[in-house]
Amino acid sequence: MIEKKAFEMREELISIRRRLHKTPETDFEEVKTSAFIRQKLEEYNIPYTTAAKTGTVALIKGKAGGKTVLLRADIDGLPITDESDFEIKSERAGYMHACGHDIHTACLLGAAKILNDMRGTLNGNVKLVFQPAEEGIGGALPMINEGILENPHVDGAFALHVEPLENTGNIQIKNGSIMASPDDFKIVIHGVGGHASAPQDCVNPVTIGAAVIRELERLNQTVLKDAPCVMTVCYFNGGTCNNAIPQTAEIMGTARSLDNETREMLIDLLETTAAETAKKMGADIDFIFNKLFPPVVNDEQMNDIVCRGAKKLNCVKNIVTLDKPSMAGDDFSYFCERVPGAYFKLGVGNKEKGAVYPIHSPKFKADEDAIPIGAAVMAQAAAEFLEVF
Repeated sequence: MIEKKAFEMREELISIRRRLHKTPETDFEEVKTSAFIRQKLEEYNIPYTTAAKTGTVALIKGKAGGKTVLLRADIDGLPITDESDFEIKSERAGYMHACGHDIHTACLLGAAKILNDMRGTLNGNVKLVFQPAEEGIGGALPMINEGILENPHVDGAFALHVEPLENTGNIQIKNGSIMASPDDFKIVIHGVGGHASAPQDCVNPVTIGAAVIRELERLNQTVLKDAPCVMTVCYFNGGTCNNAIPQTAEIMGTARSLDNETREMLIDLLETTAAETAKKMGADIDFIFNKLFPPVVNDEQMNDIVCRGAKKLNCVKNIVTLDKPSMAGDDFSYFCERVPGAYFKLGVGNKEKGAVYPIHSPKFKADEDAIPIGAAVMAQAAAEFLEVF
């Protein structure tokens, strides 16, 4: 029944996605996006409340006495210029849904309507979370801090994410860590500026910065080579002209780990390496490490529920078990820290419909045939959870 209802909604779900695709909004500014989501929930007669500025939490009440399962979709876009060949373009210059959150939202709205229509048969409740700001400072924790895991208490959570490098019709799962902690760091090197003609009277933070970057790369090739983490320098800046040695130089990058022990090791290693390298060359540093989200760690039993439900759907061709986690991050991790959770990936790639590009590419494009599949898998997982628990 769930699959049938999902595909009966196909055109509506594609229309929802395209409406959202035109007006991407970022970090707690998803005003139009949230208004549209709430309009659809009202249309489906699903009550909702608001949280964390632009977040929306809806509740489908099933049979009394059952558990409560949470389904989450992130709703924000990215500050990326749309260069895709998709027939519907972003109408906001410099912004696009390059990570598929418009699809996540359409899938969850589809699952919401399906589950609301069958609420009399559900052995418990379904909480629907439309979360802002996943791409930036994170909207999950503010929503949790406002109490969305209570009234009624949430017993388990599911989320999906599009994967354009996987074929439409397939889903990807992985037990344990599936996403990393996407932290960032900044190293400020304090030298002694002066005229470029007299470098002997200066401490050049640019050359010291280059040495620090070489040492960090050496770490990548040695100590971190087989560790469950990745560290990448993405920014190096120092100076304003060609004949003056600057006072400071800045290095910025990302440090991603799959467990908290490795995360702490990486913080210490980065700071120590940068400080010791700079000190040998006569400079001091400021080291700033910004912890963002924890790793996303899937619960094996929750993954089993996703798989059990997916196997009942003819639209799911293959369930692909990932060997390695992604080093990208997602603040769904905060839900997984508090309740058993499963985060799976929805294939949206179709080479027959054109070139395939990864998420966050300005050329990102997704196969819309995957949308009813995502809605069906989400709805089926919720129904399975309420039966199992």
